[in-house]
Amino acid sequence: MNGYCLRSLATALLLGVLVIVVGCEQRTSQPLKEQKRAPEAQQVDEKVASDLSLAIWQAGQAQVLHAHASVETLRRAVDALLAQPDEEQLEEARLAWLDAHREFAATLPYIQLAFSPSDLRSQGRKLLLALDSWPAQPGYLDTVPGYSDSGIVNDTAIELTLTNLRKQHRLTAHEEASTGFHALEVMLWGPTSERMAEDFVAVSEGERPEALAANRRRELTSLIAKGIEEDMAGLARRWPTSANNLSREYLALGPVARLQQIRAAHTQVIDEQLLRRLPEGSESDVESGRAADSKQALLAIMATLQSNWIPSGGGGLAEVLLDRHQVNALEEAFSDFEALLLKMEDPFELAELGQLAKARKLLERMAGLMTGTTEVPVSEKDVMPVSLPAVEG
Repeated sequence: MNGYCLRSLATALLLGVLVIVVGCEQRTSQPLKEQKRAPEAQQVDEKVASDLSLAIWQAGQAQVLHAHASVETLRRAVDALLAQPDEEQLEEARLAWLDAHREFAATLPYIQLAFSPSDLRSQGRKLLLALDSWPAQPGYLDTVPGYSDSGIVNDTAIELTLTNLRKQHRLTAHEEASTGFHALEVMLWGPTSERMAEDFVAVSEGERPEALAANRRRELTSLIAKGIEEDMAGLARRWPTSANNLSREYLALGPVARLQQIRAAHTQVIDEQLLRRLPEGSESDVESGRAADSKQALLAIMATLQSNWIPSGGGGLAEVLLDRHQVNALEEAFSDFEALLLKMEDPFELAELGQLAKARKLLERMAGLMTGTTEVPVSEKDVMPVSLPAVEG
């Protein structure tokens, strides 16, 4: 199944059900004021909740499949680069990395949901750390200026196998990434963002050519790509409703409880994924500084959240769980956040501090609206004018 079909499947699975179960409402804006409140218990139709929660899980399955397909393309591009190291193949591998990284980012809200049960959380954390650990210290992997013998490429005491790379991953510090997207980012763009295709040319001199840094760089790059594909393939196998504990735990919940689990998972994504990706200053860590993909990855996460809460065809979690004023406010927050991000520099360390602060406030507002704790009172346009009888003088 190609990427276009998979993406269409994700959209159709979600929008097709949402339009049926929830009607579109006319929404207004300009709230008079807002305040925080404890979320009130809300009556949700069981059939609506069942259809919607299943549609979101199936949309997650389609997105995971799409991400896996993009990772397979990435691995083939890396193989092609190593078979024929030239600038064209290097650029193709980088483009494949960008596509796969964004598709993976779009799966993060679904991964957070799937591994929400307490007995699965450690597995989910392990998967995310294997695939998405950042920042990645370049000197842990490769030669850096001033340290010609640095990195795993020069440490011949480490036998290059995927099992060993997984053991070395975050061994003594969280920056010591040896698996996942950001380790591969270092290999494809280079420790100083000056990688050339000739760095991947095989060398056949000496008694042990396999121990040479150039050849170890080739093997290390190949193994990292293989590890990403292996991890995504494992996730794709576990997702279907007929598979195993990921879907079984989710479907064992009642329909309304599933919606509440989605709500909790998505607010956690805002806290642990989105806010973390927005630096608070010029010295903050940046997710994809070499590939300059931090902003696009963040937009991919937001696109998934928006498709679940306020899909373009109407319906979604917002219209089931929130009042119409909150729905309208959340829609505006999504729109304002996207517009603000598109104005920012990428990588984010180049963005204005004022823009970053505003973006953080918008994310915090979204989280409050999603949980239902941010109350949006009636706006002026919603107040019906009252005709008073004329006073006889």
